[in-house]
Amino acid sequence: MVDWPIVSGIISDLDGVTYRGDDPIDSAVHTFQKWHDSGLPYAFVTNNSTKSAAEFADKLTGMGIPAVPERIITTSAVAADRLASLVQPGARVMVIGARALTRAVEGRGFEVADEGVAAVVAGLDREFTYAKLAKAQTALLRGARFIGTNPDHMLPHGGGFEPGAGSILKAIETASGVAPMIIGKPQPDLVSMALSVLGTDQKSTFMLGDQVMTDIMAGHRAGLPTILVRTGVAERGPFPIEPDFEIESLASIPAAATSS
Repeated sequence: MVDWPIVSGIISDLDGVTYRGDDPIDSAVHTFQKWHDSGLPYAFVTNNSTKSAAEFADKLTGMGIPAVPERIITTSAVAADRLASLVQPGARVMVIGARALTRAVEGRGFEVADEGVAAVVAGLDREFTYAKLAKAQTALLRGARFIGTNPDHMLPHGGGFEPGAGSILKAIETASGVAPMIIGKPQPDLVSMALSVLGTDQKSTFMLGDQVMTDIMAGHRAGLPTILVRTGVAERGPFPIEPDFEIESLASIPAAATSS
């Protein structure tokens, strides 16, 4: 019998915890509905840069999980914020990624281009090509800064997996010899921002995720207790850290632990 402490807040990963690709995880839907109804504060952090916070909120709500954009922290938004501290205002920036990442960069006043750029920002790009790789290589060899949204090598998708942004970042790093500055998990930035949004106690706000080397590591670095749920990516150990709790599904978390 696991002795669960009181949980005052939840910061959760998305893919592999609430859904797999476009398929909701039923146990997660039911659990988040109960948390919402009981008043337990929760927020989401995602390494996926292909959607805005509003788009993720719509996706979750459509699956039956109550969500608002203000409580969803994305790597696309945080990458654009970090870019503003590294290059001059209005600088030319190459974006390798989905439209959400491009919009976030443009929203900070940068000019998106593929030549003569001060930085390369890369995330998950399902239309990644050799031509994009070659242009990124050229930019980085000429001294451009390299920002990567996240290092995930694969993502849950339906009953299997698909390549993640980390696969693209590794290709660019191999071609250029330049390692990216990582914005998302396992760095603690997203988790710390979510904790600030929630305003809950750090010691009793749990980081919830399906991957040790991104989700659990980020929670650990942010000073939060952690829960690993086995509904997403099946990693192979050994790992340098361990989660505080490990469960098969969110249904394993007792209602008494999350009662407000």
